[in-house]
Amino acid sequence: MFKDLRERFLGKPLATSAIAHEKLTNTQGLAIFGADALSSTAYATEEILLVLATAGALVSSISLPIALSIFGLILLVAISYHQVIHAYPQGGGVYNVASKNLGEYPALLGAASLLIDYILTAAVSTTAGVAAITSAFPDLYSHRVAISAVIIIFLMWINLRGIRESGKLFAVPTYIFVISFLAMIGYGIFRNISGTFPTAPPSAIPPEMNALGLLLILRAFAAGCTAMTGIEAISNGVQAFKNPESENAARTLQRMALLLGVIFIGITLLAYWGKIVPTHDETVLSQIARLLFDNSLFYYLIQGATALILLLAANTPFADFPRVASQLAKDGYFPRQFLNLGSRLVFANGIMLLSLFSALLIWIFNGNVHALIPLYAVGVFLGFSISQFGMIVHWLNMGPGHKRNIAINAIGLAATSVVFVIVFLSKFAHGAWLLVPAILLIVSGMKKIKQHYLKVERVLAIDKNQIPEVMPEKTAVLLVSRFNVGTIYALRLAKSFQPAHIRAVHISIDEKDGAEVKKQWEQNVSDVPIDILFSPYRDLIGPILEYLKKIDKEWKNDSLIVFIPQVAPNRWWHYFLHNQTNRRLQIAIEQDPDINPDIYEVTVKSPKPNQNPLQ
Repeated sequence: MFKDLRERFLGKPLATSAIAHEKLTNTQGLAIFGADALSSTAYATEEILLVLATAGALVSSISLPIALSIFGLILLVAISYHQVIHAYPQGGGVYNVASKNLGEYPALLGAASLLIDYILTAAVSTTAGVAAITSAFPDLYSHRVAISAVIIIFLMWINLRGIRESGKLFAVPTYIFVISFLAMIGYGIFRNISGTFPTAPPSAIPPEMNALGLLLILRAFAAGCTAMTGIEAISNGVQAFKNPESENAARTLQRMALLLGVIFIGITLLAYWGKIVPTHDETVLSQIARLLFDNSLFYYLIQGATALILLLAANTPFADFPRVASQLAKDGYFPRQFLNLGSRLVFANGIMLLSLFSALLIWIFNGNVHALIPLYAVGVFLGFSISQFGMIVHWLNMGPGHKRNIAINAIGLAATSVVFVIVFLSKFAHGAWLLVPAILLIVSGMKKIKQHYLKVERVLAIDKNQIPEVMPEKTAVLLVSRFNVGTIYALRLAKSFQPAHIRAVHISIDEKDGAEVKKQWEQNVSDVPIDILFSPYRDLIGPILEYLKKIDKEWKNDSLIVFIPQVAPNRWWHYFLHNQTNRRLQIAIEQDPDINPDIYEVTVKSPKPNQNPLQ
């Protein structure tokens, strides 16, 4: 039943040999990996204006130079990641760059910032998309968290169905966004040239509150640099492209950077000409579109395209986060499960983990995009800075003749580091400080995971000097709840191991029941002794652990084996009718540091009517 439901929900499983057919064309790749960067234009100009709004009427006079400066930085960072794609075609972006050139801790720091970046990307893009919807339909504003959750679930579902399927689905909306926004920008330029460009009412411009100083300009620059978020996405997912992977990924990056710059500058120009001032209940893009098209069909087309691209941007981390997690799992810094491909040739565990954390963030911040963006920008630019520094070391290690590349990365490093510091300091009190413990926690967790895997490797490593000539004897312990068919099965299995010693043990919370079990055992089993232990506080796990420790100490040179009988119900809902004591026992035994037994669950299926369970 579950198999049929899974296939209906996700599609039929794909053979490993089909992975080449699941890779993306450049057109699909731009939709999957470029949506994050392109969507940043929907709120980057607004973030500049939100900072400059404190300078009142001076808002429109300085926004354009700031946008042009950001465009220059976009080109620098894009060139840098173009280098990363060719230098590290296996993908992984900043993690691989740092691990190859800077060492373990910078690599883990970059990986942690990357993982946080993708979680925040999904949350920010979803909430921003919902903000575009609620700007057009204000009655939906109170339901923004629920709408966001539904969108996250939808994105999870479509990505679990396979990257090729998601590429086909999301390609069309991406290009609708690009075409409609280029058309709006072109129409705005025409209106400006013809002298018919409308402007916002003077009453919309707030009075002067702060002087326009260098610090305010730098803060506005840093805020507008959110337009750069997502540039790194293609470098993390190079292997998702068709052959030749690096060449196709590089071409897609070039097209994405060009479109990003044109749309960002274009939107800033429109806001500048229209003297747009951000408000709490309507986005800057909505104001621009309403100014140019009033409440016509094209206004709703722009809002719809904006919402779609922002929602598609939330899809970018669904392609990249699982790949970075799989890279970390391959190197031993993430659980092995994240290395496994699911039935549809995607890293399903990574997709589900991303969905969980992004939905949780949206709920915690109540769907407020402006509260999430400060966290978002800090993580992004930390990753940018580490990647730029790593590429400088890369070129230095390559020997002389790379001065141009070093200069590009050095300028990029200086600019991204400045942005990182400004955003972090200016937004520290607004929640940016949360990234410090979050990153440290993730790095510490990855180190502990690596240490565990190294410890396991050492334990399992073959050392001929440590392998004894004679293997140790076995001591078998059979856990008995009551004398039944399951107990007999477990006893037979225990005897088949030919242990040197075998014991049965029953924990009784009622002395009469304990006496009855002992009586039945002795009547039916003569060659295996049973120990009846009374638990006055009705605890089963504690007495069993103490008993196993006692047996392990008594037969210290033996290998301890524990057999746990259990019944497998015929129907899934039957599991809710049992208290799962056996499962809790197994977990407790496995986690106890003082004993290290082998555990065998002896499962007995519920017999069909008129069937002898012993046959």
